[in-house]
Amino acid sequence: MQRASMPLRMRIGALGTLSLLVAAGLTASPVMTTPAHAAYGPCNTTSWRDVPTLGGKNEYKIPARSGNGISCYMGYREGSSSAVKALQQAITMCYPGTWAARKINSDGIDGIYGTDTVEAVRWLQINEFELAGSADGVYGPQTRGKMRWPHYYDRGALLNDCSNPSTL
Repeated sequence: MQRASMPLRMRIGALGTLSLLVAAGLTASPVMTTPAHAAYGPCNTTSWRDVPTLGGKNEYKIPARSGNGISCYMGYREGSSSAVKALQQAITMCYPGTWAARKINSDGIDGIYGTDTVEAVRWLQINEFELAGSADGVYGPQTRGKMRWPHYYDRGALLNDCSNPSTL
């Protein structure tokens, strides 16, 4: 009788807890699943890359991670201000007139990966990058590989030209 008066969580025990998790469609695996992009770490800087042109070369600035190159990710409230600004600027300059550019322009290029940036990236993933199946609003290697980036002349003057360096 005393057993019946014990709280349910105490009576279930380890095997009962596992049964409840399985019945609920959950697993009790000690290995936690994390998004694949988490292995790269958040973008904490920017990196200059060369863009070959007919007249020589220009450069573009792309979000990066110190010691890890351009393999990084940014999501809601993640990423350094400079990395987020580079992404926001690319969206407004290289995708003008799109819903994504208007979304970024509504708050301005502020260096914060907030709700508007998440929604703009998700919109690009679905409508420009053919990534509808994995559209999550997170900037990572898959999205980077599809993006166009604005060109700079000698790491200074911003040119009115964009390209996807992955296709050059």
